Amino acid sequence: MTPTRTHHPTASPTEVSPAEERRVGLAVRTELRLNAGRVATTLIACAAVLLWASISTDRFAGVLTLWAALAWYRYGRADTIERDELRASLGLSRADRVRGRVVVVLAEQAAVILTVAASAAVSVLLGRETAGGAAPFSFSGDPSGSQLWIVLAGTLFSTVVLLATGMAVGGDCTRRRPGRSVAVLSVLTYFVAGVLLSIPLLLMMIVLNVDPWDGTLGTPVTAAVLVVAALLLLLGLRARTRRWIRELDSTSRAVTR
Repeated sequence: MTPTRTHHPTASPTEVSPAEERRVGLAVRTELRLNAGRVATTLIACAAVLLWASISTDRFAGVLTLWAALAWYRYGRADTIERDELRASLGLSRADRVRGRVVVVLAEQAAVILTVAASAAVSVLLGRETAGGAAPFSFSGDPSGSQLWIVLAGTLFSTVVLLATGMAVGGDCTRRRPGRSVAVLSVLTYFVAGVLLSIPLLLMMIVLNVDPWDGTLGTPVTAAVLVVAALLLLLGLRARTRRWIRELDSTSRAVTR
Protein backbone atom coordinates (compact mmCIF):
# COMPACT_ATOMS: atom_id res chain seq x y z
CA MET A 1 0.00 0.00 0.00
CA THR A 2 1.18 3.47 -0.77
CA PRO A 3 1.22 5.71 2.30
CA THR A 4 -1.12 8.64 2.07
CA ARG A 5 0.54 12.00 2.28
CA THR A 6 -1.30 14.77 4.01
CA HIS A 7 -0.87 18.10 2.29
CA HIS A 8 -0.81 21.10 4.58
CA PRO A 9 -1.49 24.31 2.69
CA THR A 10 1.21 26.87 3.16
CA ALA A 11 0.70 30.57 3.08
CA SER A 12 2.06 32.58 0.21
CA PRO A 13 5.16 34.63 1.06
CA THR A 14 3.10 37.75 0.49
CA GLU A 15 0.17 36.66 2.68
CA VAL A 16 0.00 37.47 6.38
CA SER A 17 -1.35 34.72 8.63
CA PRO A 18 -3.07 35.40 11.98
CA ALA A 19 0.14 34.39 13.78
CA GLU A 20 2.11 36.84 11.65
CA GLU A 21 -0.44 39.56 12.38
CA ARG A 22 0.13 39.02 16.10
CA ARG A 23 3.87 39.22 15.57
CA VAL A 24 3.45 42.44 13.59
CA GLY A 25 1.48 43.89 16.49
CA LEU A 26 4.27 42.86 18.86
CA ALA A 27 6.85 44.28 16.45
CA VAL A 28 5.03 47.63 16.35
CA ARG A 29 4.83 47.79 20.13
CA THR A 30 8.51 46.90 20.37
CA GLU A 31 9.44 49.62 17.87
CA LEU A 32 7.45 52.18 19.84
CA ARG A 33 9.08 51.13 23.10
CA LEU A 34 12.61 51.16 21.68
CA ASN A 35 12.05 54.49 19.93
CA ALA A 36 9.94 56.23 22.57
CA GLY A 37 12.26 59.24 22.55
CA ARG A 38 11.98 59.69 18.78
CA VAL A 39 8.21 59.36 18.87
CA ALA A 40 7.98 61.88 21.71
CA THR A 41 10.23 64.34 19.85
CA THR A 42 7.99 64.21 16.80
CA LEU A 43 4.83 64.69 18.87
CA ILE A 44 6.35 67.67 20.68
CA ALA A 45 7.41 69.20 17.36
CA CYS A 46 3.90 68.70 15.98
CA ALA A 47 2.37 70.40 19.02
CA ALA A 48 4.84 73.31 18.75
CA VAL A 49 4.08 73.86 15.04
CA LEU A 50 0.35 73.76 15.66
CA LEU A 51 0.67 76.20 18.54
CA TRP A 52 2.81 78.58 16.48
CA ALA A 53 0.29 78.42 13.63
CA SER A 54 -2.45 79.50 16.01
CA ILE A 55 -0.31 82.38 17.29
CA SER A 56 1.54 83.61 14.23
CA THR A 57 1.89 81.63 10.99
CA ASP A 58 2.03 78.11 9.54
CA ARG A 59 5.07 78.96 7.41
CA PHE A 60 7.32 76.72 9.51
CA ALA A 61 5.08 73.67 9.13
CA GLY A 62 7.12 72.58 6.10
CA VAL A 63 10.04 71.83 8.44
CA LEU A 64 7.96 69.02 9.88
CA THR A 65 7.63 67.30 6.52
CA LEU A 66 11.41 67.38 6.08
CA TRP A 67 11.70 65.81 9.54
CA ALA A 68 9.19 63.17 8.45
CA ALA A 69 11.21 62.46 5.30
CA LEU A 70 14.14 61.58 7.57
CA ALA A 71 12.02 59.15 9.62
CA TRP A 72 13.26 56.09 7.73
CA TYR A 73 16.85 57.09 8.44
CA ARG A 74 16.23 58.13 12.05
CA TYR A 75 14.62 54.83 13.03
CA GLY A 76 17.04 52.70 11.02
CA ARG A 77 20.08 54.49 12.44
CA ALA A 78 18.97 53.57 15.97
CA ASP A 79 19.26 49.82 15.26
CA THR A 80 21.95 48.04 17.26
CA ILE A 81 22.98 44.46 17.90
CA GLU A 82 21.41 44.69 21.37
CA ARG A 83 18.09 45.72 19.86
CA ASP A 84 18.23 42.86 17.37
CA GLU A 85 18.92 40.45 20.21
CA LEU A 86 15.96 41.84 22.16
CA ARG A 87 13.67 41.33 19.17
CA ALA A 88 14.97 37.79 18.73
CA SER A 89 14.31 37.05 22.41
CA LEU A 90 10.70 38.11 21.82
CA GLY A 91 10.40 35.72 18.90
CA LEU A 92 10.50 38.46 16.26
CA SER A 93 12.22 37.81 12.96
CA ARG A 94 13.89 40.39 10.77
CA ALA A 95 10.83 40.32 8.54
CA ASP A 96 8.69 41.21 11.56
CA ARG A 97 11.05 44.09 12.29
CA VAL A 98 10.60 45.42 8.77
CA ARG A 99 6.81 45.20 8.98
CA GLY A 100 6.75 46.88 12.38
CA ARG A 101 9.15 49.60 11.22
CA VAL A 102 7.04 50.41 8.16
CA VAL A 103 3.90 50.73 10.28
CA VAL A 104 5.59 53.03 12.82
CA VAL A 105 7.20 55.26 10.18
CA LEU A 106 3.97 55.62 8.22
CA ALA A 107 2.09 56.39 11.45
CA GLU A 108 4.59 59.13 12.32
CA GLN A 109 4.39 60.60 8.83
CA ALA A 110 0.59 60.53 8.99
CA ALA A 111 0.72 62.43 12.29
CA VAL A 112 3.01 65.02 10.71
CA ILE A 113 0.78 65.42 7.65
CA LEU A 114 -2.33 65.83 9.80
CA THR A 115 -0.51 68.42 11.91
CA VAL A 116 0.59 70.37 8.84
CA ALA A 117 -2.97 70.26 7.48
CA ALA A 118 -4.38 71.35 10.83
CA SER A 119 -1.93 74.27 11.09
CA ALA A 120 -2.90 75.40 7.59
CA ALA A 121 -6.59 75.12 8.45
CA VAL A 122 -6.01 77.19 11.61
CA SER A 123 -4.42 79.93 9.51
CA VAL A 124 -7.44 79.90 7.20
CA LEU A 125 -9.88 80.10 10.10
CA LEU A 126 -7.94 83.02 11.57
CA GLY A 127 -8.12 84.87 8.27
CA ARG A 128 -4.44 84.59 7.38
CA GLU A 129 -2.90 83.45 4.11
CA THR A 130 -1.72 79.88 4.46
CA ALA A 131 1.39 78.19 3.13
CA GLY A 132 -0.83 75.25 2.28
CA GLY A 133 1.23 72.61 4.04
CA ALA A 134 3.02 71.55 0.87
CA ALA A 135 6.35 69.80 0.86
CA PRO A 136 8.95 70.69 -0.13
CA PHE A 137 7.32 73.80 -1.63
CA SER A 138 4.62 76.06 -0.24
CA PHE A 139 1.33 76.34 -2.07
CA SER A 140 -0.30 79.74 -2.11
CA GLY A 141 -3.50 81.17 -3.49
CA ASP A 142 -5.63 84.24 -3.73
CA PRO A 143 -6.22 85.46 -0.15
CA SER A 144 -9.69 86.63 -1.15
CA GLY A 145 -10.63 83.19 -2.48
CA SER A 146 -11.20 79.88 -0.80
CA GLN A 147 -8.03 78.55 0.83
CA LEU A 148 -9.44 75.14 1.70
CA TRP A 149 -8.54 73.63 -1.67
CA ILE A 150 -5.02 74.96 -1.21
CA VAL A 151 -4.81 73.22 2.16
CA LEU A 152 -6.11 69.94 0.70
CA ALA A 153 -3.78 70.05 -2.31
CA GLY A 154 -0.80 70.90 -0.13
CA THR A 155 -1.56 68.09 2.29
CA LEU A 156 -1.90 65.57 -0.52
CA PHE A 157 1.31 66.82 -2.11
CA SER A 158 3.12 66.30 1.19
CA THR A 159 1.75 62.75 1.32
CA VAL A 160 2.89 61.95 -2.21
CA VAL A 161 6.40 63.33 -1.67
CA LEU A 162 6.87 61.41 1.59
CA LEU A 163 5.66 58.16 0.04
CA ALA A 164 8.01 58.62 -2.92
CA THR A 165 10.89 59.27 -0.53
CA GLY A 166 10.04 56.15 1.46
CA MET A 167 10.05 54.00 -1.66
CA ALA A 168 13.50 55.32 -2.55
CA VAL A 169 15.31 55.07 0.81
CA GLY A 170 13.14 52.76 2.91
CA GLY A 171 14.94 49.60 1.81
CA ASP A 172 18.36 50.89 2.85
CA CYS A 173 16.95 51.85 6.26
CA THR A 174 15.03 48.66 7.06
CA ARG A 175 17.22 45.84 5.76
CA ARG A 176 20.35 47.17 7.45
CA ARG A 177 21.57 50.00 9.66
CA PRO A 178 21.90 52.99 7.31
CA GLY A 179 25.03 55.10 7.09
CA ARG A 180 24.98 58.87 7.44
CA SER A 181 25.02 59.22 3.67
CA VAL A 182 21.45 57.92 3.64
CA ALA A 183 20.36 61.01 5.58
CA VAL A 184 21.76 63.17 2.78
CA LEU A 185 20.12 60.89 0.21
CA SER A 186 16.80 61.22 2.01
CA VAL A 187 16.91 65.02 1.88
CA LEU A 188 17.95 65.04 -1.78
CA THR A 189 15.23 62.54 -2.67
CA TYR A 190 12.70 64.63 -0.80
CA PHE A 191 13.44 67.75 -2.85
CA VAL A 192 13.95 65.94 -6.16
CA ALA A 193 10.65 64.08 -5.70
CA GLY A 194 8.95 67.40 -5.05
CA VAL A 195 10.32 68.87 -8.27
CA LEU A 196 9.55 65.82 -10.40
CA LEU A 197 6.03 65.52 -9.05
CA SER A 198 5.38 69.23 -9.62
CA ILE A 199 6.24 69.10 -13.33
CA PRO A 200 3.32 66.88 -14.49
CA LEU A 201 0.90 68.89 -12.33
CA LEU A 202 1.99 72.14 -13.93
CA LEU A 203 1.92 70.62 -17.43
CA MET A 204 -1.60 69.34 -16.80
CA MET A 205 -2.74 72.81 -15.75
CA ILE A 206 -1.12 74.34 -18.86
CA VAL A 207 -2.95 71.86 -21.07
CA LEU A 208 -6.23 72.68 -19.31
CA ASN A 209 -5.41 76.39 -19.54
CA VAL A 210 -6.19 76.76 -15.84
CA ASP A 211 -4.39 78.57 -13.04
CA PRO A 212 -3.35 75.67 -10.73
CA TRP A 213 -3.99 77.60 -7.55
CA ASP A 214 -6.95 79.80 -8.43
CA GLY A 215 -9.15 77.98 -5.90
CA THR A 216 -11.87 77.18 -8.43
CA LEU A 217 -11.21 74.44 -10.98
CA GLY A 218 -7.43 74.07 -10.94
CA THR A 219 -6.93 73.07 -7.33
CA PRO A 220 -9.78 70.49 -7.18
CA VAL A 221 -8.39 68.83 -10.30
CA THR A 222 -4.91 68.86 -8.80
CA ALA A 223 -6.24 67.38 -5.56
CA ALA A 224 -7.96 64.56 -7.47
CA VAL A 225 -4.73 63.75 -9.35
CA LEU A 226 -2.78 63.76 -6.09
CA VAL A 227 -5.25 61.36 -4.47
CA VAL A 228 -4.69 58.88 -7.30
CA ALA A 229 -0.91 59.37 -7.07
CA ALA A 230 -0.94 58.82 -3.30
CA LEU A 231 -2.92 55.58 -3.65
CA LEU A 232 -0.58 54.29 -6.36
CA LEU A 233 2.50 55.13 -4.31
CA LEU A 234 1.00 53.50 -1.23
CA LEU A 235 0.47 50.31 -3.22
CA GLY A 236 4.01 50.66 -4.54
CA LEU A 237 5.40 51.01 -1.02
CA ARG A 238 3.48 47.91 0.02
CA ALA A 239 5.03 45.98 -2.87
CA ARG A 240 8.47 47.34 -1.96
CA THR A 241 8.00 46.20 1.64
CA ARG A 242 7.26 42.67 0.46
CA ARG A 243 10.35 42.81 -1.73
CA TRP A 244 12.52 43.95 1.20
CA ILE A 245 11.20 41.03 3.26
CA ARG A 246 11.90 38.52 0.47
CA GLU A 247 15.44 39.84 0.16
CA LEU A 248 15.95 39.41 3.92
CA ASP A 249 14.60 35.85 3.74
CA SER A 250 16.85 34.97 0.80
CA THR A 251 19.86 36.41 2.63
CA SER A 252 19.06 34.34 5.73
CA ARG A 253 18.80 31.13 3.68
CA ALA A 254 22.10 31.87 1.94
CA VAL A 255 23.86 32.37 5.29
CA THR A 256 22.54 29.14 6.83
CA ARG A 257 23.51 26.92 3.90
